[in-house]
Amino acid sequence: MAWLKKNLFLAVGGLILLGLLGFAIFFLINSKAVVDEVTGQLAEQTEQLKKLATRDPYPDQKNIESAREEQKKVGAFLQDTRKFFVPVATFTNMDSATFKNLLETTISEMVHDADKAGVTLPNAPAKYDFTFKPQRSSVDFVQENLVPLASQVAEIEAICDVLFDARIQTLVSLRRTPVAKEDEGAADYLFGRKPITNAVTGAVLMPYEIAFQGFSSELAAVLEGFYRSSNCLIVKNIDVQTNIVQIATPAETPSYLPYSYRMPFPGPEPPQPSAQDLMLRRYGLRGPGSRYSHGPPPPIAPPPTPGVFAPPARKGPETILDERPFKVTMYIEAVRLTERTVAKPAARLAK
Repeated sequence: MAWLKKNLFLAVGGLILLGLLGFAIFFLINSKAVVDEVTGQLAEQTEQLKKLATRDPYPDQKNIESAREEQKKVGAFLQDTRKFFVPVATFTNMDSATFKNLLETTISEMVHDADKAGVTLPNAPAKYDFTFKPQRSSVDFVQENLVPLASQVAEIEAICDVLFDARIQTLVSLRRTPVAKEDEGAADYLFGRKPITNAVTGAVLMPYEIAFQGFSSELAAVLEGFYRSSNCLIVKNIDVQTNIVQIATPAETPSYLPYSYRMPFPGPEPPQPSAQDLMLRRYGLRGPGSRYSHGPPPPIAPPPTPGVFAPPARKGPETILDERPFKVTMYIEAVRLTERTVAKPAARLAK
């Protein structure tokens, strides 16, 4: 204890040095662990770099030029493909007066085209609003609803152009997705269906439903019209409601026979009375019991004996199918392409 009192500073210094030595050892151990971790990551990245450098194709100048050429081909292909996805109309900004004018003008043109093509519209002879009855009875609209409504007006016009060009007999119904708050009623709107945006292409799919009456030729013309349309109108579903086809059976008598034919009875033909005898009989001057009759009465033809009745042999083709107008319900999606910005890596590659 006396030595400790005499060498207090030396003892305190030794303890401090011992603590610093322990801290240095702890720091060295931790640093070595960090260095080992960094060394492992560096080795992993080096190995990955070696794999990339030895992979085929290698990013040399020749392969870079090939990638640029392929990028140009893809761009040209996209431009050629866009002609099949021409938007019906593009509206960016619109006010109430412009939309009202567009709506009335479009409906007037569609009614004129339907009358010219001989197509019967719903509620004829009353005016048909093409699902825009609330909008036609109003002059003030919500600003954010104007562009979607104008797009629907243009798309319905494109759909009706195909139907009228095909000269269908009757437009039964037309339904669209509701946009405004006043769009109500199951007859004109598709409730429960909303526009769908494709996550890859960015295209918006707007659903519609049409129902019309016509023959198979009109149905074929409608499908061909949608196929040849410059606007992308995709037919997703078709429901055809037809009548039962009546086929004649052999046991039935054909409707074109007004009466049956009687086969002649075998044997000699009975004598026929003359015109003078018929006249005298009519006025009671000739015949059995007549006071003016002289001599034996003329022979009277026996009553006709029932013969064998048989229809004549059928000649020519026989109609077994009587086509009648049927009702067709189509579910259609109008595709709206949206402009997308070019990705930055692709832009760097093109430079």
